[in-house]
Amino acid sequence: MLLFILIFFVMVIAVGVSAFVGFFLYLKRRPRQLESNNPKQFNEEPLPYRSLFAATDEELYAQERAESVEREAKIAEAVRQKAAKKIEAVRDFRRLWMSEPNKQNTLELFRLAAESENAEIFSETSESVIEFRRENKITNLTAHDLADLLDSHLRILPQQERFSGAIFWIKREIENLRQKSE
Repeated sequence: MLLFILIFFVMVIAVGVSAFVGFFLYLKRRPRQLESNNPKQFNEEPLPYRSLFAATDEELYAQERAESVEREAKIAEAVRQKAAKKIEAVRDFRRLWMSEPNKQNTLELFRLAAESENAEIFSETSESVIEFRRENKITNLTAHDLADLLDSHLRILPQQERFSGAIFWIKREIENLRQKSE
């Protein structure tokens, strides 16, 4: 019986040692299997996860729209201010022109009025010049010259302004002035 216990004890130890060696060899081969089977597993960059407090795509789009609207408003305001300065320059020069209504000042007045790109300002200016011409307050300016000046400076206005209602009467006045000069 002692022999049986001794054989049993040796077999248990042999099985335990072989299990330990087998497990050790298994663990030693396992990392090589992972690397050889899936080499990209450890070399890839981690997935780009969004931070919890980062802005979403919708929020970024809304912010871009708001910035775009703000930029457009600034541009529109700059254009409006530029137009207001041009109109003010025409009105200031018209006051100067009223004190010295000659041909050279009339040319400059029409140039400023046409560059203002505003049909109403051009119409007001034309009305003033035509009125002064009827009263013979402008020196060296014939009816034909005035018609040519009005026609040429009218063409400088932007197309949408040339076809506005404020300009319609000027076209009739140009025809009347040309008929009077013939």
